[in-house]
Amino acid sequence: MKQSPLLHFESTAFAIRPGEDERTNPKLYGEALATWLAEQLRGRDLHAGEVFAEDFGWCVPVAVGPKGVHVICVNEDERTDRWQVSCFVERGFVDALLRRSDDTDALTTVFVVVKDCLSNAPEVRGLIEEV
Repeated sequence: MKQSPLLHFESTAFAIRPGEDERTNPKLYGEALATWLAEQLRGRDLHAGEVFAEDFGWCVPVAVGPKGVHVICVNEDERTDRWQVSCFVERGFVDALLRRSDDTDALTTVFVVVKDCLSNAPEVRGLIEEV
């Protein structure tokens, strides 16, 4: 797996939906943020799929050509006004064995657009990139 830097920020714009954390681990939220971010990515001509829950937060699948990147959205420290976003790609065993592309270009493309979406959103405050 290859991961982007983490993006941390504050916002009260992403309301928690009743029962949202029943599809993730307890007190992990981010469905509204992931839905908003998917819309932003589509508006910038990226092919963002339907948002879905994982144990660790909410995921936006993004296709970049034949490559797939996942954008993870989750709250921080059980708070509902602090958020974390990151992107990752998974390489399978066969890809590594055959020395196929590590998907760095696709990961970078999505991360740059995600960061720009957050940087330009008036509802996002204090955006910090953690390398």
